[in-house]
Amino acid sequence: MTTGRAAVLHSFGGDFSIEEFARPTAEPGGLVVEIDTATICGSDVHAWKGHLSLGVQLPMILGHEMTGRITEIGAGADVDSVGQPLRVGDRVVWAHMSCGRCHECTVEQTPVLCAQRFIGYLHDCSVPPHFTGGFAEYGIVRPGAGRVRVPDGVESPWASAGSCALRTVVKALDLAGPIDRDDTVVVQGAGPLGLFATALLSLHDPRRLVVVGGPQERLDLAEEWGATHTVLVDPSADPAERVEQVMSITGRGASVAFELAGAPGVVGEGVQLMARHGRYVLLGTLGGQPQPVDVATVVTRGVTMIGSMSGAIGDYHRAMTALDRYQDRFAWDRMLGNTYDLSTLADAMDAMVSMREIKPVVRPAAR
Repeated sequence: MTTGRAAVLHSFGGDFSIEEFARPTAEPGGLVVEIDTATICGSDVHAWKGHLSLGVQLPMILGHEMTGRITEIGAGADVDSVGQPLRVGDRVVWAHMSCGRCHECTVEQTPVLCAQRFIGYLHDCSVPPHFTGGFAEYGIVRPGAGRVRVPDGVESPWASAGSCALRTVVKALDLAGPIDRDDTVVVQGAGPLGLFATALLSLHDPRRLVVVGGPQERLDLAEEWGATHTVLVDPSADPAERVEQVMSITGRGASVAFELAGAPGVVGEGVQLMARHGRYVLLGTLGGQPQPVDVATVVTRGVTMIGSMSGAIGDYHRAMTALDRYQDRFAWDRMLGNTYDLSTLADAMDAMVSMREIKPVVRPAAR
């Protein structure tokens, strides 16, 4: 086949156009893959609506949570980023590409904060080699991009979801610092980030693990995955009542909390949930209007606030390892929704927006 299809977005909030582009070829150091599965992320929704606080260029192929099966290996690309051999037919997940030449990349060793980072799905797909996002039949692993082979025991939809939501959580837990049996942990959000965080946090056996979110079926899953308490978010209720409910559960508040909801006002609410000398890690909000925060509470309680952005290629590897190692403890399929093809991508996006599904799955090659 000399061409491949992709779902292209030409206007924010608009419909997707199924278009064909020339099949890509592998550059030295790069790979070409056939997209096995892609899952939908909240960032895809924000980008679709034009609300993402990152540079976005139309037309674009959305999708950045995907697993690809290698169809072509460029010269020198026969080993992944952690030294595992790669062969045609292997499945991989891969990272955005940082410049490698800026202060953040070299001095700070934080490539996820590189201002010049190439985030494929946010770029103009009309420019060759076209296949910039995951909602397409083919994908390109650029020469400078990290890549990790997916373990044989990890199903492609798990790997796709893990390549964004789980690797982001892995990074955030590192930044949060030690968590043990004496901690009371609060997770704001019961979407993919919140559920993955609940699973990994439960492995630390904190004294309390409280998940605040909704709808109820997601909180039920959070309890299956280790939450000791859950609090349902009622959008019509006074947030102060929710804060009081969480404080009654925790006693003195959260010693560690994670903002994973990305909802308006969630950070201001989260600050009120913190215990004195608590650590508050923020990673769910990537756009929207500025949020009011009671700075006096941050100061008088001595709260440490930490921003956590994305994850490096090592976090991808650890995410794949966790999916493989703990699949008997956590039923990863419980997070997945229905399966869609490129022609029904708009339906999949609507399922994500309406919260009918946690992680809709897209199989681009289905015809």
